[in-house]
Amino acid sequence: MPNIKRFFVKTLALLPVAALLSACNVTAMGQRPPLSPTQKRMDGMGLTLVVDAVEGAEMLGVEFFADGNEFPFYARSLQRKTGRAIMAFPSGVVPERVRVTWRKNASEGFYDKQGRIRYSAPIVGDYTFPVASRIPDDVVREIRKNGGGLRLKFRLKPDGVLFGWDIERFSGGLPRHSMPGGDFLETWY
Repeated sequence: MPNIKRFFVKTLALLPVAALLSACNVTAMGQRPPLSPTQKRMDGMGLTLVVDAVEGAEMLGVEFFADGNEFPFYARSLQRKTGRAIMAFPSGVVPERVRVTWRKNASEGFYDKQGRIRYSAPIVGDYTFPVASRIPDDVVREIRKNGGGLRLKFRLKPDGVLFGWDIERFSGGLPRHSMPGGDFLETWY
């Protein structure tokens, strides 16, 4: 039992660093790959990542991969409704496609040569879906015209992943959300 506890403590300590380091979509020359036309329309926008799960669901060994990248831009040993993650989108680029996986358990894992946790238990949830192409032009135009940031929201459920978006602006120090869209429309959690 102590080995499992150490594994989880190490995982929790390294996740923020590993997620930021592995999420950078850069080449060996320090430049990011060329953006698709769909991605270019959102280039330079402030992006926020929001991840949670539906009420009562618990997903283990969760990993999010962008555009076929082998390293996850988001990973968490346990994802549920009360453990919502809200953070700057790690790569700063809206991915064309996102693959989300979760495992039978999160206790089977290892650290790769870069110190990133990698889960090795059997995959029980594996979903790939378009992201950038689903963001409406009206949302992009509104952000370009009146400011704000784009929130990319992912909600895990036992039989899939819901994807949504909205615009986030701050007023009086508090976030205000508008123009929600996607598979769920709520803006406040």
